[in-house]
Amino acid sequence: MVEKRAHIRVYPATGSQVRNTMTDKNIGRVVDISQNGFLLSSRDRIKPGMILQLSVALKELAPKTIAMGAECIWSDHQDSGLTFAGFQIIDISETDESLLATAIQQLTAD
Repeated sequence: MVEKRAHIRVYPATGSQVRNTMTDKNIGRVVDISQNGFLLSSRDRIKPGMILQLSVALKELAPKTIAMGAECIWSDHQDSGLTFAGFQIIDISETDESLLATAIQQLTAD
C-alpha cells in the first residue's frame, strides 16, 4: 500500500501522555504523531467533532510539553473500553510547532 500522508508519522516512547488543559485531566496516550495530527488511545469516549485544548507530553521532549488545539476527526470505540481517536492539530504556536518538529526529527533518526 502506498502511503499518501502529507507528513511522516512517528511512534513516541510508551508513556507519552495527552492532557485536556480545560479539565486538567489526563485523557490518554499518543500512539503515533505527525506534524499535523496524532492518534490517541483513551479510556474516555472521544467523539468526532470534539475540539480540545491539549498538552502533549512526549517522553522525547521531557520535561517540556506541547500545547495545542486539536479536533477529533474520527474515533473507534473498542469492546475493551479503549477508544482510538484521530486528531488534527488546528492551533499550535510557532514555538510548540518547532518542539514537535524536533521530536519528530529525533524519532525518525532512531
